[in-house]
Amino acid sequence: MFRFAWLNLLSRPVRTILALVGLSIPVLGVVGLLSLSNGLRGLVGDTVKLVQGVMLLRTNTPSPIFSDIDPKLVSEIRAIPGIKHVAPEFWRVAPPVENTSTVLRSLTAGSSEKRLANFLETPVVLGMDIAEHNRLDSAVYQRALIKPPSVGGRFLEDRDKGLNRVVISKKFAEQYANKDGSPKKPGDKIRIGSDEFEIIGIYETASLLLDVVLVMDIGTARRLLKAPDDALSALYVEMNDPGENDRISKIIEDRWDEIDSRGMNEVEASFGDIMGEIDVLLMMAVGLAFGVGAIGIANTMIMSIMERVPEIGVLRTNGWSSRQVLSLITLESLILGAISGLVGCALAVAACWTANLYLTDGIRLIPTPAIIVRGMALALLTGILAGSYPAWRASRWSPMEAIRYDP
Repeated sequence: MFRFAWLNLLSRPVRTILALVGLSIPVLGVVGLLSLSNGLRGLVGDTVKLVQGVMLLRTNTPSPIFSDIDPKLVSEIRAIPGIKHVAPEFWRVAPPVENTSTVLRSLTAGSSEKRLANFLETPVVLGMDIAEHNRLDSAVYQRALIKPPSVGGRFLEDRDKGLNRVVISKKFAEQYANKDGSPKKPGDKIRIGSDEFEIIGIYETASLLLDVVLVMDIGTARRLLKAPDDALSALYVEMNDPGENDRISKIIEDRWDEIDSRGMNEVEASFGDIMGEIDVLLMMAVGLAFGVGAIGIANTMIMSIMERVPEIGVLRTNGWSSRQVLSLITLESLILGAISGLVGCALAVAACWTANLYLTDGIRLIPTPAIIVRGMALALLTGILAGSYPAWRASRWSPMEAIRYDP
């Protein structure tokens, strides 16, 4: 029966190919989108591993760049038993770097992908209390400083307080290169807003979420951004025992309603919930494409059946049962679904592999076996459902009615 079904599909190649294309595209879409979602989850997971402390922000703020907290909290938080270090931070979106506005750069980018990439690479200023951050055990940017033999320079020290000195990422060193095209290096100058800064160090975290930060003294950051002398955005807190993070975080949130204590596990879980909701929306959108693909297969099968009604009548007179006719047509639609799934998954894997050659900053499209299986399952299910009505209709004709049918 399989050979018979296969030959029936080959007898009308153009119609079969159109049906395959109609279903392969949504399979490509669902595998590609889920691979992107999986890659973003991995990016956040890798970033969370680098940040081991707890960040205290103002309640209901999505990011420290939008947060403002009372400076008086610093001494009060330090007095809580179990807390080892409290490092004040001041975060804001950076002014134009090298006289280049991020908004303008995004608007003038050629493609939507380039505009999105430019937006995600918006520079951010982190002003840190140098002395307190240098005491941290899990200081992200200190540990990410490029070490010899590469020229990574040094990190901020007490002697840099109040001075226009900055540590930048390797990505920004290349993006805001010197006039001769060479990457910035320690000792070079970089203009941030209206001020000129000396680069003293280069770091690399390989994370899109972290490699956009311009690290400087907190006083310098306040002056650059014309903020009050005591302005604070967040507190980075380390516990004596990291296993106590959740318990002490709850104590802080219970005592200060205006403070949200965010451990990295909480951040990862929250991001996972958000991505789960996005996945649902993506699947709903792709579901429309699957509907179009199903209509294409159903149309192919119905047209095929209407052209083969007399042949079906001959099969029935030769002993084929309604069940066998039903199985034949269902098998044809199942073959269409299977081939569409294979083609769509193969194209998705090839597209992900190609995209990964050009993606940087830790982003990867990861088409896992589970995602491939999901794409194949959707293709097979769509094929079966799309062919169910044509198969049922073909099985209802009596032998004599089918033989006398005149299309």
